[in-house]
Amino acid sequence: MKGLRNLSSMLVMALLLLVPSITKAAEQKVLGFEGKHAPVWYLKATRPYLIGGYGDNFNYDGSRVSPLLGTAEAALDAEKETGEMVVRITGTINPEKGKTYTGDITIYFHPVKGGPPFFEGGVADFIYIHGDTKQGPPVMPKTRTFLAAWGKADIYVNGRLVYKDLDGHMMYTERVRDRITKAIYNHDRSGYYSPRNPSDYSVAAPDERELHFVAHSEKKDPGNFPPNTVWIHLNFENAGDEM
Repeated sequence: MKGLRNLSSMLVMALLLLVPSITKAAEQKVLGFEGKHAPVWYLKATRPYLIGGYGDNFNYDGSRVSPLLGTAEAALDAEKETGEMVVRITGTINPEKGKTYTGDITIYFHPVKGGPPFFEGGVADFIYIHGDTKQGPPVMPKTRTFLAAWGKADIYVNGRLVYKDLDGHMMYTERVRDRITKAIYNHDRSGYYSPRNPSDYSVAAPDERELHFVAHSEKKDPGNFPPNTVWIHLNFENAGDEM
């Protein structure tokens, strides 16, 4: 009996030691949805738009969404957390105060391993991001994201390197912006989405796909939204998975 009592005590102690780990795992649970895909994703996107510019780089009402020419292509491995995305566009961008660039713009983006649990190591698939998910800031509404990656980006204009090692982020998602107005609306379309009220949102076309790409500096500028010195936000209206 004494041996049984000792065994019971040991089991209780073991369970108590496990509680913090179980709690931590519960806290780190990633908000996602069911989906299947090979580890490597091949994406191609066309019909690029520049979203806003210095001062407002999300432009929820669509008034400063400008068409560009170009494509984006990505090959990303969600298991190895590796790959690259290359963006080639032609047009004009205004990535920071007092600076405008015009011409052929090429962006090289590669994921970097690490980050919070929802990064899933650097390349994540089948997760919800932004809005009220607490997985990323509420700069976008809660978005069903089939593939996302976080890493570093270099930006070239007419062959000249103008920004190196910016923080980069891509998302392959359901279509959030209205195809006609380019706006992101609230739930009943009586107004526009606001990060101050992230639960009030709508998704323009859940069955369609778009590609998002952002890059920004770490240095801050309170006159910009979001408040970083450098920001570029691109949206590709036509995006597909070439598996």
